[in-house]
Amino acid sequence: MKRLGYCLIAGVSGLALAVPAAAQNAAGAEASASALPSAPGDIVVTAQRRSERLQDVGVSVSAVTSDALRASGISNAQAISKSIAGVTLDSVNSGTANAQLVVRGVSQSDFSSFQESPNSIYIDDIYLSSSGAAGFALYDLDRVEVLRGPQGTLFGRASSGGLANFLPKHPTKEWDGYAEIGFGSYADAYAEAAVGGPLTDKIRFRVAGRREVTNGWWINDMPAGRDTLENDFAGIRGQVEADLTDNFTARLSVSYDKNPRHRDGIYRSVPFYIVNGHPEPLPANVDAYGTGPGNDMTGYRNTNARASEGSFNNVGFFESERFSPSLFLTWQIGNATVTSISNYTRFKSNYREDCDGGPVDFCQEAFKQNLKQYSQELRINGTAGNLTYTAGTYYLNTDQKVLSAYRAPALSGSDFAYDDFNQVRQKLSSISVFGQIEYKFTPKLKLTIGARYSHDVKKFDSKAYFNQLGNAYVDGSAGSTVFDPPLLVYDFSQANPAVGNLARVVNDLWSGKVQLDYKPSDDVLIYAGVSRGSKGAGFNGNTTAALSPANYGQTAFKSEYLYDYEAGVKLQMFDRRATLNIGVFNYDYHRFQGFAYVGLLGIVGNYNGYFRGGEIELNAYPVPSVNVTLGVSYVRSKLHDVPTLYDGVRDEQGVNTPHWSVKGAISKDFQIGADKLTLRWSGDYIGDRYSSIDNNAATFVKGSFVHGARVTYHVESMGVDLSAFVDNISNVNRQTFSYDVTGTEGAVLRAYARPRWFGGSIRKQF
Repeated sequence: MKRLGYCLIAGVSGLALAVPAAAQNAAGAEASASALPSAPGDIVVTAQRRSERLQDVGVSVSAVTSDALRASGISNAQAISKSIAGVTLDSVNSGTANAQLVVRGVSQSDFSSFQESPNSIYIDDIYLSSSGAAGFALYDLDRVEVLRGPQGTLFGRASSGGLANFLPKHPTKEWDGYAEIGFGSYADAYAEAAVGGPLTDKIRFRVAGRREVTNGWWINDMPAGRDTLENDFAGIRGQVEADLTDNFTARLSVSYDKNPRHRDGIYRSVPFYIVNGHPEPLPANVDAYGTGPGNDMTGYRNTNARASEGSFNNVGFFESERFSPSLFLTWQIGNATVTSISNYTRFKSNYREDCDGGPVDFCQEAFKQNLKQYSQELRINGTAGNLTYTAGTYYLNTDQKVLSAYRAPALSGSDFAYDDFNQVRQKLSSISVFGQIEYKFTPKLKLTIGARYSHDVKKFDSKAYFNQLGNAYVDGSAGSTVFDPPLLVYDFSQANPAVGNLARVVNDLWSGKVQLDYKPSDDVLIYAGVSRGSKGAGFNGNTTAALSPANYGQTAFKSEYLYDYEAGVKLQMFDRRATLNIGVFNYDYHRFQGFAYVGLLGIVGNYNGYFRGGEIELNAYPVPSVNVTLGVSYVRSKLHDVPTLYDGVRDEQGVNTPHWSVKGAISKDFQIGADKLTLRWSGDYIGDRYSSIDNNAATFVKGSFVHGARVTYHVESMGVDLSAFVDNISNVNRQTFSYDVTGTEGAVLRAYARPRWFGGSIRKQF
């Protein structure tokens, strides 16, 4: 198993040489491909910032079209994990707040909303800088594109590990629209609609929206308890596009999303204790804390077989609001296209969680974010003979205020009282210039060279205060102290002489790419190259005030960079009824920004290491009525000299980096007169992994296999789809995250995905 990543890299060249002849013999039957509902190789993507067929792009990119999104029942950003190999987008708290995009095992698992991920999320080519806004609902999308590996030469920000671009449908010159209503388990109900078309010969529009509410699916078995992890979402997006001249087009897009306050923020508490210096599950017959056999420090043990059920107090909630207007300007000048993208985003969120997962109000954690973001991109794409070029500049400015708090209500007034809050103000100003050229030496051989230079200035102000603190934490004596006004214990700001310029970092970053593409036939693409990705420096938050003035030097962490050695082959086979894409990679990381959360302390540090592996994706129509998709991802990772809580300094694997993940689906169409019945089954396996760079039993996340089914009946005469589905058929307890609080609560806190879910929908296309 350890050698499989190397075998993939060594074997891809052999496969690439063996298959072209067979693919060429099978090519040329365009009539067979046209008989398919949608030929697998005909998906158009903008991975290189221009429209190209997926199979012609020398990048490991996966695209999920609007039809495929519907067929998979994908209605929120996190659910794309079901369809794309080597990619997950899980919340760290079971709900929708603070979702983390993981691509090829690379992620930023710090749950602080002001931290940027190495894997960028874009909505309509607009960068989303807050992870707190990443768990959004999807509606009226054209497609989702996920690009693996560094993308810094063409995309604007923080794309050193990859990116996901959620692209909505744009206005068209033909009238088009739909209306859909649906229902599901836990009183889930939604309505979604879109309409668009021409207002005049020169002006087009499109309006879309979605409203959804769901009762809580995490069951509270306390007599007066209320279930949690509800859903409450409302969103609308309006677009107007106008041809101002024959070669000048403007599109204005305004989107507004709102999550009204609803119950959220819960974990399952699993009692743990320390045995021989390491955390282990606490047996039911062992009284480790004097609170009863098998109980954690609060005296609680959850014995429910269902993971998402327990006794807890209803202190958790989530609410958010996002307003984002964008202006897109496009000039066609000969063989060149000039594009300007201007965006302003305002995002606000308020979140609180029950961070003990039990009936005693032992721990509460809260986060507020108020973010203002402005970005401006100006680029030119064009061709000149055998040369294709892209060049441009990108500016990003963010200003955000984040308030985090940690409270222990049950300990108030005791020797171990704890009540603090942390006020953060972070400002970022970034400007970059970029360019990429592609030169065709022959119709079959192409060289790509790209580079980006970025200048970042980031300022950070963090002040931690205590409202109350038990003397046991101060001098070991009895009693507690209430501070009125709150006591400032940590002042990381430029105004503090002890900090000064430590609170300001300036980064000059560069990314680059050199690659060769070889296309021996229309059905075969072979590519190999090296890329450099980079991500700017940042600062650690201090949610629990666990950092003291002695830690001022640890507050900032350094920028990271990597070299990606990558190769792949893209094949169209069997009269273009199938595509087979294989990619292999070797990331050589320097100063990787790894996050560890243990007890009350969560901190990002810099580590050297590697991520190696590959992915295989198959999309096939063995016959026109049957579609089969399969994705397999393999990753090996190692980060060097990581300081751990229990084992000193040692090498560890990356966070949320399973060795194996497998995604697949099969669908069958049955023609019933003019109507059509579609049966679909899908499943995905995500392997074992760790949720902290401190790999130990407390941060272990067990792998799982989840599958679902869907049936759709299309009434041709009415343009209506009737659908029914069941997700997580086997009702698997799928764990997504794990927090080690053994030292403070005598437990491990685990987050889980949704249980079995039934539903149905009616959709009218017009």
